[in-house]
Amino acid sequence: MSDTLLARSVDILRWLEDDADSGFDARLERDRQIGGSLPEGDDLDRVLGWWRQAGPQQADSPTAGDRVAALARVATLGLTLIGLLLGLALGSVAFAYDGTHPVNVLALLGVLVGVPLVLVLITLIYLLPGRIPGLGALRDSVAAINPGRWTGAWLDRYAGMNLFAGFGDARPGFGRWQLLVFSQWLAVGYFFGVVAAGLVLVAISDLAFGWSSTLDLDTESVHGAFAFLSLPWQSWLPGAVVDLELVTGSRYYRLETQPVSVAEAAALGAWWPFVLMTILVWGLAPRLLLLVFGSWRRRLALRDLLCRNPEVLALLDRLRPPHVDFGPELEEEFGTAGRVKAAAPPLNSADDTGVLVWNQSVTEESARRWLTGRLSVPGGPFLSLGARDGSEGWAATLGEFLQGRALKRLVIFSKGWEPPLLEFSDFLDALRASIGDAATIVVVPINTRNDGIEPEDREIWAEFLGRHGDARLYVMDAT
Repeated sequence: MSDTLLARSVDILRWLEDDADSGFDARLERDRQIGGSLPEGDDLDRVLGWWRQAGPQQADSPTAGDRVAALARVATLGLTLIGLLLGLALGSVAFAYDGTHPVNVLALLGVLVGVPLVLVLITLIYLLPGRIPGLGALRDSVAAINPGRWTGAWLDRYAGMNLFAGFGDARPGFGRWQLLVFSQWLAVGYFFGVVAAGLVLVAISDLAFGWSSTLDLDTESVHGAFAFLSLPWQSWLPGAVVDLELVTGSRYYRLETQPVSVAEAAALGAWWPFVLMTILVWGLAPRLLLLVFGSWRRRLALRDLLCRNPEVLALLDRLRPPHVDFGPELEEEFGTAGRVKAAAPPLNSADDTGVLVWNQSVTEESARRWLTGRLSVPGGPFLSLGARDGSEGWAATLGEFLQGRALKRLVIFSKGWEPPLLEFSDFLDALRASIGDAATIVVVPINTRNDGIEPEDREIWAEFLGRHGDARLYVMDAT
């Protein structure tokens, strides 16, 4: 399912980007018609249903999205094989026994399990929220050396999109979890290789294990550490638990030259079940858990990748049934500055429609009378704000205003004859952070002399807000 959704997401996003060149009214008419035929469902179901009707007919050859999904599968397999080969090579060296000295369990587990556990801790740091002070830079530095990041960058170059290797909220959120999944497949392959190398060497050679350290470690402490590692399986697999006698008899010094008897060699070989279980439980199991968790979060992020894309949000607005006349077609212009904002979407009811007056442009009574007369929607909760309130005042007032409310849209009345200023753009940023991504914001640049919207005023506001880059920010059509 995830691969299919990834393929369709790539196809839809690329197609919508090209489709934006067509006229707004043409897209509106097409999408309204399709939206009326779609059954009720969540946003993802409606977008996919729309794609089956509006998108190009699927040919026998794979689409660009199919190729990206296939390359993602190839990348997963490649990373797993690289990890497997690395595990086989390192495991063969770590388990190597030439008959001179036993395999040092402390060094073996330190290299094969201890170092990967440290990497798990680093991975958990990578998963912590980036809003923690100083953590964002640390998280980026950890990701920069991750092979999954390199794989994602390669897939991004092929797809021509920023899907796999970014950071942020919606779209880069998918890249964050995909990076985790890629890296865990590499680690899973590595531990399978280590276990395979250990099992083969145990089966075809007479391995002897022991422990040695320059540090002044007493036998009881070492046995206590091994007993702690055995806690997950000691009740159901006692054969893989080392006792104090084995630990005491397994310490060796490299200066010793006495030959080891057959009985001693057999006793030293009894370590292998404990060693392999430690690798499986403390090495492989955490990676499998992270893989399952990352795959689950990746599926959720993949839905957001599609449903929170600005072009898709605008599409969802167009799929809703119309309640007002949008007027003549508004020609969209593209450039480095952005695009002209389209006419506002329909306002369905007062229950989910808030009213905000900016810089005392109109009175509450006038604003509600205008909405009632123009759209037959008197509006719901009312708020008045202005540039003088400042960013702290905006945040506090908006937080109190929106508490306990789930507004679907907010109508903002502003002075149409005054050119929009940067303070208004800053206010829109604060408003979007407070109201959420799903709500629609409609700006009404009203002229109080005739209680209407002048075409020239609307054009100025549309061009200004078009550079804001908010797909659910609209300007009411001129009257």
